[in-house]
Amino acid sequence: MRIAICDDVPLYMDIIIELLEMYQEERPGVKLSLHGFNSAEALLIRRNEGQPFDIYLLDVIMPGTDGIVLAEKIRRLDEDVPIIFITQSDEYALDAFGVSAAQYIVKPIKKEALFSVLDKIIALQKRETDSFTSVSSLGRVVKLLNSSIVVVENSGRALRFHLDTGETIDSKAIRTTFSSALSGLLKDKRFLWAHQSYVINMNHVKELQSRVFVMKNGMEISIPRPKYSEIKKAYLKYVVRD
Repeated sequence: MRIAICDDVPLYMDIIIELLEMYQEERPGVKLSLHGFNSAEALLIRRNEGQPFDIYLLDVIMPGTDGIVLAEKIRRLDEDVPIIFITQSDEYALDAFGVSAAQYIVKPIKKEALFSVLDKIIALQKRETDSFTSVSSLGRVVKLLNSSIVVVENSGRALRFHLDTGETIDSKAIRTTFSSALSGLLKDKRFLWAHQSYVINMNHVKELQSRVFVMKNGMEISIPRPKYSEIKKAYLKYVVRD
């Protein structure tokens, strides 16, 4: 989990990093990659280079671009990424609400306050990652982790799920349209209807070539020419989010 910390005061930067390292030590299975920035401009340069973060911890009062303006710019790139404000005063709490901040923590930072909000964020992200799709197949119901689904193919009148294990699971015959049958899965922001007969998991894309998604399992999904700009835009918006 990539975390960006933006604070122009080295002392507070050190305290935040120390607390995050402590959090990682006390939470088995949690792995953090910490990235510190002493200005909003430096963080935005890294972000605009296509290196997104999973959580942002931002000081509000900074020279140049302050934390609220920085959060507004981040929100234009990613509507859902968690933003935590850490600052010396609560006078900007209402502004923080305006950019849907996950938490507003007043310095001096209390371990319990920071750990509590991190626990909530990680639990929410884990629920999203661990969501699953139920598939009726050969007289049984199979539960597939959404994270394991690479591609869903319209195979005749059935759905064929290509998994990251190399396995394929075929559903029983569907009595509705392809899009209707996958309406639940398409609510998961990881999935994109890339072709009339294919829905892809964007986390499993190896590269986007000229009108073709090359998946990590080797599958190549062609993008219809009339839909190319729309689908490319949706994909790029996803990969430069969090």
